[in-house]
Amino acid sequence: MRKSIILLALVCCMTALAQEKKEHDYTTLKGLSWGAGFPIEYRDLPGMGTSANIGYDCAYKVNDRFAMGFYLTLGGGYWSEFKKYSEFDHYHITFRLNAGLMMQIGDLTNKPFLLGVCPATGFGFYDMDLVLPMEVRFGRYVNKRWYIMGECAYHISLAGETATIEPAIRVGCNFGRKVKKKESAVEGGLN
Repeated sequence: MRKSIILLALVCCMTALAQEKKEHDYTTLKGLSWGAGFPIEYRDLPGMGTSANIGYDCAYKVNDRFAMGFYLTLGGGYWSEFKKYSEFDHYHITFRLNAGLMMQIGDLTNKPFLLGVCPATGFGFYDMDLVLPMEVRFGRYVNKRWYIMGECAYHISLAGETATIEPAIRVGCNFGRKVKKKESAVEGGLN
């Protein structure tokens, strides 16, 4: 009985390994990115802290040198005041959720540049103050799957109290788009 179970498991594994792997098109950006930032409050309660965020980046090919799409980011962290304003209220929590435009510029098959813009589409909380993020991202692919971006965000306070700048660095992985058999046969015939 054991031998037949082991034999069946080996046959299943060999069958799974023998199946044809689907090719990926990495000119289409469908990836996850992780970032670490340093929010700096400089108006109401001057202070600094750290934040972490995760995002989904997506850009579809328009032509051989340009792709356009969107990104979503969710993050949070904390910051503390340089001078204690209150003994009990020294640490503050940050939160943000935003979306923006994502672009790939340059030869899409050879490490294109990345540019992202968030024109106050989203919201966040800094020191319990509702803010709108304005952010710019810029970066480049390290290889065909991994990319790195720098980010600078300014958070517009709706109450006019806080003024926060948050520089950050992001690392992402592009999972690409799976190419169907018919597509790869057509592309193979054209080359």
